[in-house]
Amino acid sequence: MSTTDASSMLLIGAVGGYAGSLIFHCLRPSRSAWMTILLATGFGFHTLSLLTRSWSWGVFSLNGVFNVSHFLPWCFALLALLLLWKKSEDAASIVWPTAIAALLGLLLPISLPAPGPFSATLFSPAFFFLEVLATACWLLAGWFAWRFLRGRYQGTLFNSLAIWGFILYSLAQIVGAIWSYLGWATLFHWSERHLQSAAIWCCYCGYLHTHFDRAVTLRHKARWALTGAGLMLVFGYVLQVVPYMTLFAAKAKPEQVVTGTVVEAAGPELPAAIEAMNTTGREER
Repeated sequence: MSTTDASSMLLIGAVGGYAGSLIFHCLRPSRSAWMTILLATGFGFHTLSLLTRSWSWGVFSLNGVFNVSHFLPWCFALLALLLLWKKSEDAASIVWPTAIAALLGLLLPISLPAPGPFSATLFSPAFFFLEVLATACWLLAGWFAWRFLRGRYQGTLFNSLAIWGFILYSLAQIVGAIWSYLGWATLFHWSERHLQSAAIWCCYCGYLHTHFDRAVTLRHKARWALTGAGLMLVFGYVLQVVPYMTLFAAKAKPEQVVTGTVVEAAGPELPAAIEAMNTTGREER
């Protein structure tokens, strides 16, 4: 069994755990023991799936771990377990977005780019880790804001998640600037990706400033958090997933898109070439 197949099997187990926790949440919302156990089980399978995926190219690389389609549901599950441990109100409802995101990650045909000299530095995976975790915080902030506006939840957890998302996203931009300087000798590119990040950061910077305006009520903040989550759903998920779907990735050059089957078809020289590129990148630094 290849590492790609093993990772997929573990991901199926994770989706099963998340789905089971959702079923128990719907049937017995007042009895969360089994829901929590299944959620933790799915989280464990998901963690193993991500670690296995890091060996997809024959050498250890974190390139395939922090892809948003696979890593976002892991972040949802992590935040759900942390909030359940802290006994936060309505934290159990996070199993809904967790199960949905995990199922999409399993069903969507995703091809991941092979590691290269630009990703040899640890600032590369650190950037994606922080960015996707911030995306998870903001999407969950929108989830709780929506439940608040519909009267299903009266807490302010959406506000805390929005603030933590801003902190993590700001750190991601700093780490990303360092990675950009090491890889491309500049801290910022006037590209679509960087401009989107700047726009999202400004959006939530504006949200933080509403705390200094007494005219802004909690419902106004909830609407802002929900709108921001909609932006993140488009820019932080859809536009980051669609380019890597095999339907579109197949149009790229073979060396730009690498999946488990392509690695096998390329022959045993590919892992050695990747290791050589990474070694060259480390020596240059």
